[in-house]
Amino acid sequence: MNEAHRTTQTLSLSQAFVLARRKHVGGDLDAARRIYERIAAAAPDHGETLAMLASISYCQGRDEEARVQVDRAIDLFRAAVQNRPHDPVPRASVVNLLLARGRHGEAEALTDDLVLPLNPIRATAEEFAARRAAAMERGRPTIVISTVPKSASESIWNKLAEGLGLAQCYLSIGLFPDCCLIPARVREAARGGIITKEHIGPTRHNLDTLRQAGIDRVVVHHRDPRQATLSWAHFVREDVGQRVMAPLWRKIVPPAHLIAGDFAALLDWCIDHYLPLLIGFLADWRAVAAQTRAPVAVLFESFEDFRTEPDAYFRRVLDFYGIAPEEFAADAEAKVVHLRKGQIDEWRSVFSADQKRRAWQHIPADMAADFGWEA
Repeated sequence: MNEAHRTTQTLSLSQAFVLARRKHVGGDLDAARRIYERIAAAAPDHGETLAMLASISYCQGRDEEARVQVDRAIDLFRAAVQNRPHDPVPRASVVNLLLARGRHGEAEALTDDLVLPLNPIRATAEEFAARRAAAMERGRPTIVISTVPKSASESIWNKLAEGLGLAQCYLSIGLFPDCCLIPARVREAARGGIITKEHIGPTRHNLDTLRQAGIDRVVVHHRDPRQATLSWAHFVREDVGQRVMAPLWRKIVPPAHLIAGDFAALLDWCIDHYLPLLIGFLADWRAVAAQTRAPVAVLFESFEDFRTEPDAYFRRVLDFYGIAPEEFAADAEAKVVHLRKGQIDEWRSVFSADQKRRAWQHIPADMAADFGWEA
């Protein structure tokens, strides 16, 4: 008797799902699929299982099957929201799937009644509460950083949190470039003592949510999009299969045959499909910053400045939030994460001449000039 059969015969549905997800995260997709499929056979209305099956289907190149599974999961979660309107689990689940499908209006309409608590990062609930309370007593504001992926933002987030004694959490759900702020979380965070690192774009929903909560400024952290694209190509090849929700975001995750194939072809896809999303994200934030009466103030900071002049980088962030430099413990120990190589222009030695040309064509001249990017 194989493990999947034995497991689903002896464990409850919830226990089997936990085991399947553990194998999924661990990269054993075939074993995870077998368990998920037995759960789906026993409980065909289990939306979480269908969503996880869709993730694996995309990773295994079964795209049409995955689309059907996602659509079915959306229908199931919608029905659950109708039956249990105050249960945050199905509501959050359908919001995530709608965002992955690019159906932003439908997703955003469901967030007003989505009550999700702040989720502590790198702390227990008790540690988070104590750290936040101490920060609020010192008058620390809530700091919001919105970043492009693969830009060392995790390390920067950790350094600011440790140096200022701020509690860390997320305020949005979804993945870049479709992250959607949850109003209840933002209202709570606006009371102070928190630093959040997001990938939120300046959609009307996100800007209105910030403004209505009283959060009036955002740090937008960026990186040369060619280097961020190269780092993303490595990420999707090495890690994305173990990020169980990521494969559902088809606009940022290449087809399975490209992930498994030649790296140059994978990089071509990322230049043609992913790099323009980075440009659009930054262009949208630049448009907000250019407004005479912008809904939020915007400070642009870069990975390159962080690598070459970290002290100046942090001073600008502190000044933006009205925090005296002496209040920042620059020598505080902070975890460094998500640095594959941390190079500024590795792309120059990796991209072909044609890839360099095509990537440069995606970058607006004014953006390149303002951010110091060169061909």
